[in-house]
This record gives sequence, structure tokens and C-alpha cells, in this order.
Amino acid sequence: MLDRALELARAGRAQAEADFVELLSIPSVSALSENRAECERAARWLLDRLTKMGLDADLVDSGPGGHPVVVGEWIGRPGAPTLTIYGHYDVQPPDPLEEWLSPPFEPTVRDGFIYARGASDNKGQHLCGLKAVEHWLGAGGPPLNLRFLIEGEEEVAGRGLPNLLHAHAEQLASDYVLIADGSFVAPGLPNLITGLRGLVYVEIEVSGAEVDLHSGIYGGVAPNPFNSLAHIIAGLKDRDGRIQIPGLYEAVLDPGPEEVASWAALPLDESETLRELGLADLPGEPGYSPLERRWSRPTLDVHGVMGGFVGEGSKTVIPARATAKVSLRLVPGQQPEVVFDQLTERVQVLATAGTRARVTLLNAASPVLVDTAHPGIAAASRAFASAFGTPSVLTREGGSIPVTNDFQETLHANLLVTGFGLPGDALHSPNERMNLDQFHRATEMVIHLIQELADV
Repeated sequence: MLDRALELARAGRAQAEADFVELLSIPSVSALSENRAECERAARWLLDRLTKMGLDADLVDSGPGGHPVVVGEWIGRPGAPTLTIYGHYDVQPPDPLEEWLSPPFEPTVRDGFIYARGASDNKGQHLCGLKAVEHWLGAGGPPLNLRFLIEGEEEVAGRGLPNLLHAHAEQLASDYVLIADGSFVAPGLPNLITGLRGLVYVEIEVSGAEVDLHSGIYGGVAPNPFNSLAHIIAGLKDRDGRIQIPGLYEAVLDPGPEEVASWAALPLDESETLRELGLADLPGEPGYSPLERRWSRPTLDVHGVMGGFVGEGSKTVIPARATAKVSLRLVPGQQPEVVFDQLTERVQVLATAGTRARVTLLNAASPVLVDTAHPGIAAASRAFASAFGTPSVLTREGGSIPVTNDFQETLHANLLVTGFGLPGDALHSPNERMNLDQFHRATEMVIHLIQELADV
């Protein structure tokens, strides 16, 4: 039946691409309230496909303001293992629109890539799993049990799916969980991810006088929240890239020398990263390679600064408030609640006289370490070799997939964390894309994975 499923996948490539275009055309931006109906439309699109495939499927409400979780099951092999396939149908806002070469929700194919918001993050990646199961069912049925959990709040760190996992862990019991939400470490080189960084995302608001003030009349005596905010931001990180928060590094669990050596052996060229980013140098914490800084060191970045007068012309105002959005990426050993407290204390110390600083937590996720000793790791590597011609390597990932922790805590399943995208797919950026050959090969990888896991 494996060969038949692969035959169906190859014969069905045109239909798979048509389905891909249809899903990508739905502007399911979870961060925008005006797109709420579109998020539900994407969920119902997936529900309709799973139901037509023969799965027992439904939408689970995520509570007030949330977007539904798509749940689908095929439990046709009593006693066989169960594989859960994770994905998210929500996408990032497409701004800035003027930088897109084609409209973000009008999928366009150029040079073998399909361009649209959500192409790689994450519609293309979970659609590979959906098509793989569809072809197995068309070939007579997969050799193990299958479940889909596709959420609509990943991009806004919603609690819908995590709450579902914690409330119904027994009913959702799985032997393996496939989380494909990343990219190959390099073209032609698939990877299985052994660690994900966590996140503390905050808003720092600094206030001064009750109202905006004339800088000529009050300049020199009135506190300026922007000046104070500048001191705070500058004081959180030095010019070399080391974070200046007391105690922050004490809990960091460094990777072992063998793991670091394996990263150094990867066929990755620093000059390629420089070319991709259009830079002459890669700044960062001294004493660590670029891969170590991306995969196993904490970071702190400013994402936006708001307040005051920013219109055309001049207005000499001392603003009453200034705000910055700041995030820290955490590594194994660090706990979000501890880091948040450390950051808050440091911000209070750095705020200048006459200003008041408030730190508000927006999102948080714990870092993840994945067990690489379970048999699914070797099975997935063989599946990659069958579909892409080369086995996978073990790497870490600098980003965060918040629900990964919830899968670990509730289902205690063997995790398979990977990605089917390519470097340069522009996740969260204009002109996001996915290579169509990669998309089809990833579908075949999941077909092989299902057989490999059944044979373990």
C-alpha cells in the first residue's frame, strides 16, 4: 500500500497545488479582529477536507476571542501506534504591502515557488501532512492511527490548543507528534530539531508628565519618557551583544561539546548568511559562533518604539508617554517567569529620574529540549532519505513553537520537530514563499514516515 500511496501522491500533484492555492487565498490573520471570519473560513476549509477524507472531524471552540482548533481522527488500526500531526492555519499580517511583488493573498507561482502569506508558515507544511493521509486512505488505509490538531492562534500565542491538550490529554493520547513548522538547515539538507528557544515578549511603557509639554517652556525640568526609554533600551544590552540583566545567564544550560562540534561540521557558510541578509558583518555575543548565537544563546531585541509626534513637519513636544516592544529568546535552563522578573527589575533601575516605567508581559513560552533517543527519530530520518535522497541531521532552532511544551507536558509523546521549508522562504516577511517541489517531496516524506513509524 505504500507504493500505491506514493503513486497517488505523484498523480495528484496538480490537485494538491490547486488545494494549496485555495487555502492560501484565505486571509486568516489571527492578529486582526477584522479577519476573524476569515480565520473561521480557513478552519472550515480544513474541516471540510478532513471530513471528505473519511476522518471523524470537528471544530473545537477556543473560548471568547479565540479561533477554533480543527481536530480530525482516523482510528482504524486498533493496537497500532497513533501519530498526531500538528499545524496552524493562522498567518502573520502581510504588512508592508508595498514590498510584495504580488498580492499576499493572491498566490502566484514564480520560478518554481508559490508566493503568498502563509505559504511556508504554516499552511504548506500542514497541508503536506493532510495530503499524505489523503493518499494513504486512497490506497486502502494507513498502517497506524492518525490525528490532526490544527490551531488558529499560533501567531498570537493563543491558549486554545494548549487548553484543549491539558483538558483532554487522555482522549488525545499519541505515541508520536509531528510538528513541521520550520525549514531545512540548508537546501537539500533536512533536519530534526532537538531544541527550541523560548520567549518573553513585553511592552515597556515609560510615562512622565500627565500631558504632552512644550519643550521650550519645560525643557530642562520636565522628564522626557523617550530619553528615559532610550537609556533603558541601551542599558539592557551592550554594544557587543551581551544582555545586561543581572542573573540572566546563570540558569543557561550550554550544549555539550559534541553537539557544538556537530553544528560546526554542517555545510553552512557564514558568507551565505551575510549575502542573504545584505550585511558586511554578523554582530552578536563574543566567543560564540553564529550558529551558537542563533540556537543556544539568549537574545534581546527591540521590535518597535511608539509615542510622541511622528507626523510631517515639526512639533516640539515632550511626550507624556513612550512605549517599546521588546522580546527575549530563552534557552534551556531559563524560565519565562524568572526572566520576566529579572527584566522588570532591570528596567526599573534604568528608568531616569521623574519617569515611571511599567513592563507588561504580552507572550511567553518555555524553551524546549527534544529527546533524540526515541525510535521515531531514526524513522523520520529514513523517511527524509526516501523522499529527499538524504537522511536528516540534528540541529536546534532559534525560534519558538509555544505549543511544543504543552505536547510534552500533556501527551508525553515522542516529538518529531522539523520543517519542510527552505532558508530564504521569508517567514513573517514580504514575499513569503514555498518551493513546490519541496512541497510535493514533503508530502512523500510524511507518507514514508507513516509506514516507518508503523514498522518500528
